[in-house]
Formats: sequence, C-alpha cells, structure tokens
Amino acid sequence: MRSLLVTGASGFLGWHTCQQLSPNWKIFGTYHTHPVTLNSGETLALDLTHPESLQACWEQVKPDAVLHTAAMSKANQCQQQPESSEQINVFGAVNLAKQCATANIPFVFTSTDLVFDGTYPPYGEDDRPNPLNIYGQHKARAEAQILAAYPEASICRLPLLFGAATPTATCFLQNFLATIAADQPLNLFTDEIRTPADVTDVAQGLNLVLTQGITGMLHLGGPESISRYEFGLKMADAFCFPPDRLTPCSQAKVNLPAPRPQNVSLNSQRAFALGYAPRGVEAALQAISRCSVPQTFS
Repeated sequence: MRSLLVTGASGFLGWHTCQQLSPNWKIFGTYHTHPVTLNSGETLALDLTHPESLQACWEQVKPDAVLHTAAMSKANQCQQQPESSEQINVFGAVNLAKQCATANIPFVFTSTDLVFDGTYPPYGEDDRPNPLNIYGQHKARAEAQILAAYPEASICRLPLLFGAATPTATCFLQNFLATIAADQPLNLFTDEIRTPADVTDVAQGLNLVLTQGITGMLHLGGPESISRYEFGLKMADAFCFPPDRLTPCSQAKVNLPAPRPQNVSLNSQRAFALGYAPRGVEAALQAISRCSVPQTFS
C-alpha cells in the first residue's frame, strides 16, 4: 500500500480521515500536543512551526502523498492570536507544500468556506476570496502561496463539519447536545448560512481527490444551505428533544471576536460530478444518533 501522511490526526477532521482512508492507504498520522492512537495506522509528533520537526517526520515516513488537515481552526482564537495562526495556517502549510513539490508527490490542503465574505453566495471555485476574519485571511494566503509554490497541489475548501466525537476532538454538534442535556438555553443564529457536511462524507471526498489525482481548487460542501437554527431543528428531530428548547437569534446582534460572514454556501457541483456524494443534514444526523450513546434530555 502507498503511504499517506495525514497531519492533524488528533483533530476532528484528521482523525476521521485517517479512519476512513485506512483501507486504501498505509496511514501515518501526526499530532502536536495531543497524542492519539489510530485503529489502523501509526502516529508521530510534528510541530509545523519548526522545519527540523518537519524534516524528521519526513525522513521517518517518506510519504507517497500528504493530506494536510492540521490547522489552528477556531476563528475567534485566530483573531486573538494572529501570529500563531500565521505560523501554523500559512507558513507551516506552505513549507509542507514545498516539501511535496520537491518530492513530486500529491499534496492536498484543506481550506475553508470562510475565505469568502458572504455577499454573493453560493460560491464556486473560481470566485475570488475576500475573507472577513484572520482565520479566513490566513487560509486564503496559504491557498495562493501553495499554488504558487506547487501548481499541482490540491486545495479543498471545506464547509462547516459535523459528526461523531473522536477520542481527542469534538465538533459543535457535541457542544449543542451538551447544552441541551444540561437544560441550558441554546441560542442559534438564523442569519449564518452554511452548507454543512458530515465529516465522514468529506473524508471520502478527500480520498476521491487523492485517488483520482484531482489538482487545483475543489469545493466539498454539503448538498443544502441552511442556518444554524435550521440545523438545530434537524438535530432536535434526530436526537429526540423538543424543538422549543432552541431559541432563534441574530448573528448581527452578537459581538464576536472574529467577524463572521452571513452566507458562505459552497457550490460543489464540480465535486458532485466527480463522484462526491455527501448526505443531507437530516440523513447524516439520523445516522449519527443511531450510533451515539443515548442521552436524556429534560
């Protein structure tokens, strides 16, 4: 089997990707501060901000391809720690792309829908980025610099991801459910629109990019544009709690550290035509609920 280096294996996307791709690849997953064990694959430490750490990792794995999911991905954290975000999300990503260019092997970089400003959705691959926050700005810079350094790289812009918790990471879905289980109010925006996708479906989309040798820009959004509140209603149905536990509210009235675009829905028709087939939110949530530990909602 060919070897695949997956950065960020301790993260939500990285861990799920390692699990999904292990039947087709010999997986080497990296972590930084949170050691993780994979069901199938080896793990090793990597600090993207230190070239010597990257070189040691490279010499140990000698990968046939690289999937770069590691990132400082919380928008508010990036806004408050811009220098750390730049080191990880720009310099670390570009250095890894240059290493792949030198070795002439596939490099897949996972970017974000937050490179757009939310003014003219849905966004296709050829639409020009205009990010509103530091996280989106750094991802957009990384995209441009990666393609300049390695034109054969693959840039996959991802939507809001949800799915089952991993041994070392959760997503907003677990936070929502924990709030409901604690009998706390769950306020959800009606004016923040995304094209969310189940993380396991996105992992299969990333595998499609690798196996088909797809290069350049590709969007891997979900099949429907919905608000956070609409997502919450589907979550209530899947996890069997009253929808009146959810309170609709406006993003525009909340002062967040990182500015958020209102609608960054992705047009993923190009990926759909290549065989990418993410489930709708309702079907994906129903599947997650069937595999989850039952919770009691008061």
